[in-house]
This record gives sequence, structure tokens and C-alpha cells, in this order.
Amino acid sequence: MKLPETYILNKFYSYSIEPTFRKHDGTYNAGCPVCREGKSLGKKKRLFFYPNTGTMHCFNCSRTWSSLSWIKQVSGLSKDEIDQEIMSNDTSVDIFKKQQIVPISKRRQNMDLPYDSINLFDETQIKFYSNNKEFNIALKYLKERRLDVAINRPSNLFVSFKDFIHKNRICIPFYDRNNKIIFYQTRCLDNSHPRYLGKEGSEKSVFNIDKVDINLPYIFIFEGPIDAMFVKNGVSVAGLTLSDTQQTQLSEFPFHKKIWVLDNPKMDDASKEKTKKMLLDGENIFKWPLHMSYKDFNEMVMFEETNQIDYNIILNSLY
Repeated sequence: MKLPETYILNKFYSYSIEPTFRKHDGTYNAGCPVCREGKSLGKKKRLFFYPNTGTMHCFNCSRTWSSLSWIKQVSGLSKDEIDQEIMSNDTSVDIFKKQQIVPISKRRQNMDLPYDSINLFDETQIKFYSNNKEFNIALKYLKERRLDVAINRPSNLFVSFKDFIHKNRICIPFYDRNNKIIFYQTRCLDNSHPRYLGKEGSEKSVFNIDKVDINLPYIFIFEGPIDAMFVKNGVSVAGLTLSDTQQTQLSEFPFHKKIWVLDNPKMDDASKEKTKKMLLDGENIFKWPLHMSYKDFNEMVMFEETNQIDYNIILNSLY
């Protein structure tokens, strides 16, 4: 089946970066979602779609694709799935011209979650995807890490099989105090890199800020959201540098003592350097007891098979 040009354009505008039509030669130009333009993302656009030949070419990664092969690569769709989409959708020129397609780089900023996300805690979706290999890998990851029983976990965790950037990764939503997702972070399901990816074009917010109990006068700040799921009033800032949004969110709790909980410096050289720097900055930091040989809190709960770590362990051992 020859792909309708309107279908190709729909995918081109959905997955490429800042696409435009070049009226003088009838081609389409955009940032390449495959190589992401190297270090020139946002400055150069070197992917071209040539309607006359139905081909794509990127002058940065020096690759040429047929329309079908390009769509399969960037969307993750199979040939059968593409055929089904074409059969089930109206791809007439008039319909396409009426569509107001927003470039993916801008669309993602307005999306709460990665494209076509599936709720890993929704029983209906669990049943529907029960025979899906990737879905079961994600569920297994949750159970092994005990994220499904963590006392301070978010109400939902997600996975997407179609998002070009966040495909086949656990998606952890960052809710604000109005229960609205304003940021998310995805984590790989193996030891590949990058381990964590944040929502593109969006400023970081504080993970679990919506779950802070004002009656407990402490906020325990972790780098990663997974460790924060096992401690009451555990939050995460997805790193060590606070964004303006995060500073504002934390300032709403002026009477809470903020305590940083980093990975065990005895097990992690990077954490050792971070601990030294934060001590020089006068921060309150959890001091890992000598008898604890865990790398982080998630490793601790996995070994001890628990869903919660008593925050008094942190309070009783501070720098």
C-alpha cells in the first residue's frame, strides 16, 4: 500500500522538530528526531521530506529513508499498524488542511504524560495488556523494586510503548498540590543510559510535594523520586540544583526542616563529592550509619522486603 501524502505529513508534523513548509521548492524541513541535530538542536533543521519521491533525508546524520521506514523508526509502529491507521482514518487533503497540527516539541510541553501512556495501576489496563511482553516487564520492575507497595508512592505510574523519547520506560508523574501533573521523569527498565529522562521543555517541579504532611515538621529531600517513595514526607528534586519552581514549592513550607538524603557515599564516589559540597553549603544531610551497607533506600527496602523506612532513622543520624 502506498502511503497517502497526508498521512506522511501528519507523522512528519507529529514527530519531527519545528516542521515548516518550504513554498519555493515544495519540500518540508524540520529538526531530525533521530539524531536530534547533535549539539545544534533548536538552531538548525536538517531533515527534509521530499513529496515528489516520498523520501526523507537528514543532512546531519547523512541518512535517507523511505516514508514508511522513517515512520516505522520514529513512531515504533509496525507495517501492519500503519496500514490499520491509514484504513481507519480519513487522510483526504481537505481534512488535513483543516487540521491545526502543532509541532511535537511544542505539543509535548502541553502533554501531561508521554504519548499514549498506560496506567500501570489501572486494573482494566492491566487485564487488557496481560499478554504484552513489554507491559509485563514494566510490572515486574515495579514489583522487584517494591514500587507497587511503597508507602509514599504517587497514585499512578505509567509506561508508554509509542513515545519516541520515553518509550518502554517507567514514567513517574510529579503532581502539584492541586493534583495536577506539571512534570514527569522516566526511568529505564535496565541498566542502559540515560537512566533518567525529564519532560522536555518543562521546568522541574518537586516530586511528592502534594503528599507532604504539614503536621510532620520535616521534609526529606532525595535526588531521585524512587527513594522518596519509601519515606513519609519524602520528596525528590531530580538532582541537586533547584529550579525556580522547586524553590517556590519548598518555600511554601517555611517551618519544615529540610533534610537531604543522598546515596550512601561509602558505595558511591559521586555521592561522596556531593555530600562534601552540601556540607560546605550548610545543608542538613542524612549520615549513613556505618552498619548500613546499602547503596540507597530503594536497595534497603528490597533487601528488607518492606514498603516503608522509618524517618526516625534519618533524624537520628544527621550531619
